Formats: sequence, structure tokens, C-alpha cells
Amino acid sequence: MIYAKFHTKSGERIKYHKSSSVWPGIKFVETINKPFIGWIIANGKKIDFWIDYWATCTPLRDHIDLPNNLWKLCTTKVSDFINSDGWNVPSDISLAFLAIGMDITSIPCNHNDEDI
Repeated sequence: MIYAKFHTKSGERIKYHKSSSVWPGIKFVETINKPFIGWIIANGKKIDFWIDYWATCTPLRDHIDLPNNLWKLCTTKVSDFINSDGWNVPSDISLAFLAIGMDITSIPCNHNDEDI
């Protein structure tokens, strides 16, 4: 919640003032903590695969040049790539993730839990 309050949708810090008693401390330790902050995916049913900020600091949609009218057809949920054993990502999608420097299988998921 705090991240969303002080960052733009593209993941950049806001460039205007919002008063906060905790923000100076967060800003100070952001670079220290960033490598240790990540996602834990439950069943993925509430997470839009392309639009939500679930795998990177930007939506996956931002990494692909596709006309807006075609994005309306992309309704995939993260749950579409999770089975009882964990991640079940097709190899072509997995390779696309690796091309942007991300190993999707490194993100923990638990198909038995509900997303928060």
C-alpha cells in the first residue's frame, strides 16, 4: 500500500510532495531492502497476468508492444499457469520472461491459498 501511495503506475517515485511521517525512513532504506522484497503468489485467481504488478515493478503488458484493441482479448489470470505442483508455464512464455531478466519459477506460489 505504501509503495502504491508514493510511486506512479510505471513504478517511478512520485515527484511531488505527500506528507508522511514514515516516508523519509522508507526512502532511506529502499535501496537496501529492494533486493529482499518480492511476491508470494497464492492461487493467482485474482491476479491479472498482463496488467497487475505481480512479477515485476511494472505490468508485463509494458514489456510487449501490442495495440490496445488486442489487449482487451488478453484476460489471462496468473492461476492459468499454476497447478497442484506449482508453476506450469509454457516454455515460450518462460523464455520471454527470461529475456526480460525474470525467472517466473523463482516466485513462490501456493495453489491452496487465496490471493490477498
